[in-house]
Amino acid sequence: MPMFFSKPKGPKVTDVIFLNENGFKHAIAKWMQQHADGIVGTWFQQDLEHLRQAFPGEAEHRFALSDRLAFMHDSGSKPILFAGHYPLHSSEQSLCDELGLKEMEVYSHLDMGLFHFFGGEKLKELMTTMVVQEDEPLTHAMITKAISNAQDKIAKQCPADLHALSEAEWMRVNVQPK
Repeated sequence: MPMFFSKPKGPKVTDVIFLNENGFKHAIAKWMQQHADGIVGTWFQQDLEHLRQAFPGEAEHRFALSDRLAFMHDSGSKPILFAGHYPLHSSEQSLCDELGLKEMEVYSHLDMGLFHFFGGEKLKELMTTMVVQEDEPLTHAMITKAISNAQDKIAKQCPADLHALSEAEWMRVNVQPK
Protein backbone atom coordinates (compact mmCIF):
# COMPACT_ATOMS: atom_id res chain seq x y z
CA MET A 1 0.00 0.00 0.00
CA PRO A 2 1.45 3.42 -0.89
CA MET A 3 2.62 5.63 2.01
CA PHE A 4 0.00 8.30 1.41
CA PHE A 5 -2.76 5.78 2.19
CA SER A 6 -1.27 4.54 5.44
CA LYS A 7 -2.82 5.50 8.75
CA PRO A 8 -0.81 7.69 11.10
CA LYS A 9 0.86 5.90 13.98
CA GLY A 10 -0.34 6.47 17.49
CA PRO A 11 -3.31 8.06 19.12
CA LYS A 12 -5.36 10.90 17.69
CA VAL A 13 -3.80 14.02 19.21
CA THR A 14 -5.87 17.08 20.06
CA ASP A 15 -3.75 20.13 20.80
CA VAL A 16 -5.32 23.02 22.68
CA ILE A 17 -3.04 26.06 22.78
CA PHE A 18 -3.35 29.11 25.00
CA LEU A 19 -1.71 32.50 24.68
CA ASN A 20 0.04 32.33 28.06
CA GLU A 21 0.42 30.38 31.28
CA ASN A 22 -2.54 32.08 32.97
CA GLY A 23 -4.95 30.95 30.27
CA PHE A 24 -3.36 27.49 30.33
CA LYS A 25 -3.85 27.11 34.11
CA HIS A 26 -7.41 28.43 33.92
CA ALA A 27 -8.21 25.82 31.25
CA ILE A 28 -6.65 23.03 33.33
CA ALA A 29 -8.80 24.08 36.30
CA LYS A 30 -11.90 23.95 34.09
CA TRP A 31 -10.89 20.52 32.71
CA MET A 32 -10.40 19.18 36.26
CA GLN A 33 -13.89 20.40 37.22
CA GLN A 34 -15.36 18.57 34.21
CA HIS A 35 -13.33 15.39 34.86
CA ALA A 36 -13.50 14.81 38.63
CA ASP A 37 -11.47 11.60 38.37
CA GLY A 38 -9.08 12.86 35.67
CA ILE A 39 -5.30 13.02 35.89
CA VAL A 40 -3.07 15.77 34.51
CA GLY A 41 0.21 14.33 33.28
CA THR A 42 3.45 16.24 32.86
CA TRP A 43 6.70 15.24 31.22
CA PHE A 44 9.08 17.19 33.45
CA GLN A 45 9.45 17.56 37.22
CA GLN A 46 9.53 21.37 36.98
CA ASP A 47 6.13 21.42 35.22
CA LEU A 48 4.71 19.07 37.85
CA GLU A 49 5.90 21.37 40.65
CA HIS A 50 4.42 24.45 38.94
CA LEU A 51 1.02 22.76 38.70
CA ARG A 52 1.18 21.51 42.29
CA GLN A 53 1.87 25.08 43.43
CA ALA A 54 -0.98 26.43 41.28
CA PHE A 55 -3.45 23.81 42.58
CA PRO A 56 -2.30 22.95 46.13
CA GLY A 57 -5.46 21.07 47.16
CA GLU A 58 -5.24 18.75 44.14
CA ALA A 59 -1.51 18.05 44.12
CA GLU A 60 -1.16 14.42 45.11
CA HIS A 61 -3.95 12.64 43.29
CA ARG A 62 -4.57 14.84 40.24
CA PHE A 63 -1.06 15.47 38.88
CA ALA A 64 1.61 12.98 37.90
CA LEU A 65 4.82 12.69 35.97
CA SER A 66 4.37 10.70 32.78
CA ASP A 67 6.32 7.72 34.14
CA ARG A 68 3.81 7.43 37.03
CA LEU A 69 0.66 7.59 34.89
CA ALA A 70 0.51 3.83 34.38
CA PHE A 71 0.17 3.37 38.16
CA MET A 72 -2.62 5.96 38.42
CA HIS A 73 -4.53 5.27 35.21
CA ASP A 74 -6.40 2.15 36.45
CA SER A 75 -6.70 0.30 33.14
CA GLY A 76 -8.07 3.23 31.21
CA SER A 77 -10.80 4.22 33.64
CA LYS A 78 -9.48 7.75 34.29
CA PRO A 79 -9.21 10.45 31.65
CA ILE A 80 -5.77 11.95 31.15
CA LEU A 81 -4.88 15.47 30.09
CA PHE A 82 -1.28 16.13 29.13
CA ALA A 83 0.15 19.49 30.19
CA GLY A 84 2.51 20.09 27.30
CA HIS A 85 4.29 17.83 24.85
CA TYR A 86 7.45 15.83 25.24
CA PRO A 87 10.06 17.01 22.72
CA LEU A 88 10.22 13.56 21.09
CA HIS A 89 7.10 12.13 19.47
CA SER A 90 8.40 8.58 19.95
CA SER A 91 8.35 8.98 23.75
CA GLU A 92 4.75 10.19 23.65
CA GLN A 93 3.87 7.29 21.36
CA SER A 94 5.45 4.76 23.73
CA LEU A 95 3.55 6.07 26.74
CA CYS A 96 0.24 6.15 24.86
CA ASP A 97 0.82 2.56 23.73
CA GLU A 98 1.62 1.52 27.31
CA LEU A 99 -1.54 3.21 28.60
CA GLY A 100 -3.67 1.95 25.72
CA LEU A 101 -4.72 5.49 24.76
CA LYS A 102 -6.50 5.95 21.46
CA GLU A 103 -6.71 9.73 21.95
CA MET A 104 -4.32 12.18 23.55
CA GLU A 105 -5.45 15.65 24.63
CA VAL A 106 -2.63 18.14 25.18
CA TYR A 107 -2.94 21.63 26.66
CA SER A 108 -0.01 23.97 26.01
CA HIS A 109 0.78 27.66 26.04
CA LEU A 110 2.96 29.67 23.69
CA ASP A 111 5.65 30.33 26.31
CA MET A 112 6.54 26.63 26.52
CA GLY A 113 9.90 25.60 25.11
CA LEU A 114 8.67 23.50 22.22
CA PHE A 115 6.99 26.54 20.67
CA HIS A 116 10.27 28.47 20.72
CA PHE A 117 11.72 25.75 18.53
CA PHE A 118 9.43 26.54 15.61
CA GLY A 119 8.62 30.24 15.93
CA GLY A 120 5.88 30.34 18.54
CA GLU A 121 6.79 33.98 19.20
CA LYS A 122 5.32 34.93 15.82
CA LEU A 123 2.11 33.04 16.57
CA LYS A 124 1.92 34.78 19.94
CA GLU A 125 2.35 38.20 18.27
CA LEU A 126 -0.40 37.33 15.78
CA MET A 127 -2.76 36.18 18.54
CA THR A 128 -2.06 39.35 20.54
CA THR A 129 -2.68 41.53 17.47
CA MET A 130 -5.95 39.71 16.86
CA VAL A 131 -6.86 40.41 20.52
CA VAL A 132 -7.17 36.74 21.44
CA GLN A 133 -7.97 36.45 25.15
CA GLU A 134 -5.52 34.49 27.32
CA ASP A 135 -8.08 31.81 28.15
CA GLU A 136 -9.36 31.49 24.57
CA PRO A 137 -8.22 28.14 23.14
CA LEU A 138 -6.61 27.77 19.77
CA THR A 139 -6.91 24.34 18.20
CA HIS A 140 -6.53 23.16 14.64
CA ALA A 141 -5.13 20.14 12.81
CA MET A 142 -2.45 22.40 11.29
CA ILE A 143 -1.17 23.27 14.79
CA THR A 144 -0.98 19.60 15.72
CA LYS A 145 0.89 18.90 12.47
CA ALA A 146 3.32 21.79 13.12
CA ILE A 147 4.05 20.43 16.61
CA SER A 148 4.61 16.95 15.20
CA ASN A 149 6.97 18.37 12.56
CA ALA A 150 8.89 20.25 15.27
CA GLN A 151 9.20 17.00 17.26
CA ASP A 152 10.56 15.27 14.14
CA LYS A 153 13.14 18.04 13.63
CA ILE A 154 14.19 17.79 17.27
CA ALA A 155 14.55 14.01 16.97
CA LYS A 156 16.99 14.47 14.07
CA GLN A 157 19.17 16.69 16.28
CA CYS A 158 18.94 14.47 19.37
CA PRO A 159 21.58 11.73 19.58
CA ALA A 160 20.30 10.55 23.00
CA ASP A 161 17.32 11.18 25.24
CA LEU A 162 19.03 12.30 28.44
CA HIS A 163 16.90 12.91 31.53
CA ALA A 164 16.20 16.51 32.53
CA LEU A 165 14.08 18.27 35.15
CA SER A 166 12.66 20.86 32.75
CA GLU A 167 11.95 21.22 29.07
CA ALA A 168 14.53 24.00 28.75
CA GLU A 169 17.19 21.80 30.38
CA TRP A 170 16.17 18.87 28.14
CA MET A 171 16.69 21.03 25.04
CA ARG A 172 20.07 22.22 26.33
CA VAL A 173 21.45 18.74 27.00
CA ASN A 174 19.81 16.79 24.17
CA VAL A 175 19.51 18.96 21.07
CA GLN A 176 22.72 19.37 19.14
CA PRO A 177 23.12 22.62 17.19
CA LYS A 178 23.24 22.20 13.42
